[in-house]
Amino acid sequence: MLVAFLYQEWYTALAFLIAAGITVLVGGGAYKLSEDAPEPQRHHAMIVAALGWAVTAFFGALPFVIAAYITPPVVLESFVPAGSNYHSSLLYFRNPLHAFFESMSGYTTTGLTMSVREPSVGHGFLWYRSQMQWIGGAGMIVLSLAILRQPHGTAGISLYQSEGRSEKLRPSIVGTARAIWKVYVGVTAAVAVYLVVATFLVQPGYGIENTLFDAINHAMTGQSTGGFSTLDDSIAGYNSYAMELIHIPAMVTGAISIPVYWGVLSERNIRDFTRNPQVRMLFGMFAVGVVVLTAFLARWVGVPYDGDPIGYIGRVATSQAFRDGLFQFISAQTTTGWQTSAIGNWNDGAVMSIVLGAMLIGGCAGATVGGIKIIRGYIIGRGLRWEVSRVFLPRHAIQDLRIGQRTFTVDEANDEIRAAATFAFIYLLLLTASLFVLLTVLPSEFTLADAIFEVATAQGTVGLSAGLTGPEMPVIAESLFILQMWMGRLEIVPVLVLINSIVRR
Repeated sequence: MLVAFLYQEWYTALAFLIAAGITVLVGGGAYKLSEDAPEPQRHHAMIVAALGWAVTAFFGALPFVIAAYITPPVVLESFVPAGSNYHSSLLYFRNPLHAFFESMSGYTTTGLTMSVREPSVGHGFLWYRSQMQWIGGAGMIVLSLAILRQPHGTAGISLYQSEGRSEKLRPSIVGTARAIWKVYVGVTAAVAVYLVVATFLVQPGYGIENTLFDAINHAMTGQSTGGFSTLDDSIAGYNSYAMELIHIPAMVTGAISIPVYWGVLSERNIRDFTRNPQVRMLFGMFAVGVVVLTAFLARWVGVPYDGDPIGYIGRVATSQAFRDGLFQFISAQTTTGWQTSAIGNWNDGAVMSIVLGAMLIGGCAGATVGGIKIIRGYIIGRGLRWEVSRVFLPRHAIQDLRIGQRTFTVDEANDEIRAAATFAFIYLLLLTASLFVLLTVLPSEFTLADAIFEVATAQGTVGLSAGLTGPEMPVIAESLFILQMWMGRLEIVPVLVLINSIVRR
């Protein structure tokens, strides 16, 4: 609301004020009704988390709907950049489902959007979208534990774990939540300063106001790996290879586990980055994935091979294929979702390589990323190798499993492998079911690879799109993606617990 006032967007500010009043009234009433409720158990905490995210997205959608109806047409047209020939995207939010989609995409840090032309929604809503992703990145329950009236003991632990978190940075859950937010705010601020300085150096004529506004918004959506942008066509709106390169570190910082940052800061030892198996795997996957995706794209854009391998590599390295492959693979792997290429025009091999090589796994557990998470993939891979190697060991040999800096006994190792494999199975099962639903309403101009890409980007909270997502998409597909974003952000189980509790009643 303050940003809307600053830019004199009075109707936007009024929409936020009305929505805030409605939210406070409903929230206050709900608080009074549940004030004497007993401490939640683990299954209660999961239900609270699932409902909490859904309700937050619902009330988060109110400003979009209200502004779309109360803002006069002449004011809406003033949001459209000079010389552009289109209408304000705020008009799309007269459809409440579109507004709910935008809010769910924001809070789950997905980045799929109904704002077809982002600059045309005004500065107030551009900031609001970024703020939603930034808050959703660290988690609303973690925020409530850190700064609001918080439960202690088993209740705090249950609520904290209900968002898919298990790492403890401090002895207490409240202390851990506050530590997470300190690191999160600090890294976001550092990224914002970096983007301001880098943009000034690369595009000095961009303007101080635009530079500051873009940098702060992109720092929030980059660190949260959310992917909303202030620009039309996302980062491609800069039309600058240098600006694309500048924004890559802003994505990578969000994909690294917050406990790793905490270890580096508390122990003042930068080697924690290199010792962490997730971080090593993340950068290894970047290297391999960029090469593979570039190879597929090089065939698509027609980089000719003339029998000289050195010359061919040089042409590829300076081609549009490498430019797109570098940025888009890292954007997918970190689940940020900033886009610089028309993925819907790619060949099926390129589309599937980014799905299988990046979007399914995502970044590090303990970060703001979606997907199965690197640590689970690492545990499953190490577990397979461990099971095979045990066959060749003597019967009474010690069979402990070492993962990173931890050593697990046989029973502990089996538990870890079973948990990781179970989640991966459930994740792929939901993805498959979602694909079949989408195929029933898929427009004819899209391929099977496009459909796989869209369900993977929604469930993995990635935010890249092959062109299907938008105001004209089928209602069933839009509703499906809302469900996938919700379940994907909470790592599925809390939503299943909620559904089970409703059915059992």
